[in-house]
Amino acid sequence: MKIRLLLLFFPLLFILASCYTNIDTHPHPSAKDGELVLSREDFTSPELIQLNGEWKFFWEELVTENEIQQRIQQKNQANITIPSSWEDKVGTSFGYGTYYLKVIIPEEKVGNTLAITMTNQNTSYTLSIDGVRVASNGYVGTSFSTTEPVYSNRFVYFTPRNKEINIVLHISNFSNPIGGATKPIYLGSSEQVTRTYDNTLAYTMFIIGSILVMGIYELFIFFFRRKEKVFAYFGLISIFISLYSILKPPYYFNYFFPMIPWIWVNKLEVICIYVLFLLYLNFVGTMYPKEMKKTPVVIGIIVSMGAIIVTLFTKPIFYQPLLNYFFVIVALFMVYILYALILAYKRNRPTIFVNLLANLIFFGSVINDVLLSLNWIHSIPFTTIGFFLYVLIQSINLSKEYARKFEEAENLSIDLQQLNESLDEKIKERTKELKQKNGELKKLTQVDGLTGIYNRRYFNENLGKYFDEAISFDSHLSLLMIDVDNFKTYNDNKGHIAGDELLIKYSQLLQVMCNGNTFVARYGGEEFSIVLPHVSLQEAAGFAENLRLLIEEQKYSANVDDNYVTISIGVSSTEHHAFEQKEELIERADNALYESKKNGKNRVTLL
Repeated sequence: MKIRLLLLFFPLLFILASCYTNIDTHPHPSAKDGELVLSREDFTSPELIQLNGEWKFFWEELVTENEIQQRIQQKNQANITIPSSWEDKVGTSFGYGTYYLKVIIPEEKVGNTLAITMTNQNTSYTLSIDGVRVASNGYVGTSFSTTEPVYSNRFVYFTPRNKEINIVLHISNFSNPIGGATKPIYLGSSEQVTRTYDNTLAYTMFIIGSILVMGIYELFIFFFRRKEKVFAYFGLISIFISLYSILKPPYYFNYFFPMIPWIWVNKLEVICIYVLFLLYLNFVGTMYPKEMKKTPVVIGIIVSMGAIIVTLFTKPIFYQPLLNYFFVIVALFMVYILYALILAYKRNRPTIFVNLLANLIFFGSVINDVLLSLNWIHSIPFTTIGFFLYVLIQSINLSKEYARKFEEAENLSIDLQQLNESLDEKIKERTKELKQKNGELKKLTQVDGLTGIYNRRYFNENLGKYFDEAISFDSHLSLLMIDVDNFKTYNDNKGHIAGDELLIKYSQLLQVMCNGNTFVARYGGEEFSIVLPHVSLQEAAGFAENLRLLIEEQKYSANVDDNYVTISIGVSSTEHHAFEQKEELIERADNALYESKKNGKNRVTLL
């Protein structure tokens, strides 16, 4: 089983990693002294061109392209490497400056539509190409009060007029501990940029959507099984992972909620990390309570809650460096959690191997991205893939454990059933007889002995229920009182047995016409009643007329004078009357029936 799991998940990991739209792996020419020369081969690569290397740099100046050309001629400028923080160059993260790069493209690319992909730069920027501003993020200012930071990725299209493309980038930062052009800038054909964006979006949305669906599914399990808290923690972990994934680059959250200020988006991203850590501790602690001691879990929760409060009420210059110290604490907890999982493995806890595998993948992806953010390694962001695999494996893990518990309960149920079957056969037979007699007794209290339809007692009980419902919800309730015309004459001429057979026949016909909540009952003698819930007076009248015609078509002769046995019907309804008691509804239907009899029988009267 363990070997099959390894054979399943590691190929899946490879496939997901290969699907990642990586734009950093192909080597490209690097800019030297503010100039980047590109060849035809650079544009034939399937990956975008990175505008990395030495750019011209003007600290605490927002200069134009013309001014830059004059400064270059005067050799009054410095160089800076992109991507990197300008703190290494100027000694501070806060400030503003101008970046400049001349890009020389092949002759055949002149006049063709190109595109530049701008990842977020810390923390505001404007991008100009050949003297024309083509993109901006926030507002570039010269002080904290005049700067408006925003995190967002953008791509812009332009058509070069000649081989030289002059790119001017203004950046200001007075909020983030890391300032400057810290992210790569990419150049390519319009088709390349669009394709890269679409592939990245599709890949990311697939991963996030899958995680979100699995999380909602686990929460629904908890909703129906409140004792299974592990499903609640895991469902919340999945939802917060989905939220965090759209808060981090390429910042899809900003596309959905552009009105939310940058500072709160950034706070939300950091808070998600603390909440995920808090939920993760509770999740593992709930799964393995004997291996995960309560004290470390409580300490982790307190640390996370404190970090959340600090993030909510302080500025980025304070809470973002705090995140680095928090990662140190997380690393210590990772070691402890790994120890607890290994201990659970030694104790042969259910599904521990799968859980251990999921956590190793999760830890590896987190470590990879932390080292990548510190520029200690060159890799691809693996957190999203790691999150997805972790959620996927844990979903399978929880499903397997849930199935195991269900199977145990099923086996216990089978054992109990076998035990019950081994009891004294006489008790079983007596129970069966008692149930049968109770059923017969209940039937006798509700069903008319002659016709087999409901009796008057059932009618009274259920009419009251439907009447109260109609009054409470202001809905319609109609009642039909039916009397068999010329029945006494038929009974006298044909005999009582024939009379009983006629009542049975008419009862069957009435029963066939009733469906749903509608029911027919023998009211007494040759009288019947039909209750029609949620039926208006006019609808009830139409129903009654159909009944009358059905009986009339039977042509049961009452005597030698061809007087047929028909029915007279009285109809009443709550639609046009404010009845307070069900007896008033019955009385109204009885009066309508009397009118039908009085006016010649074989008719329907509404009151």
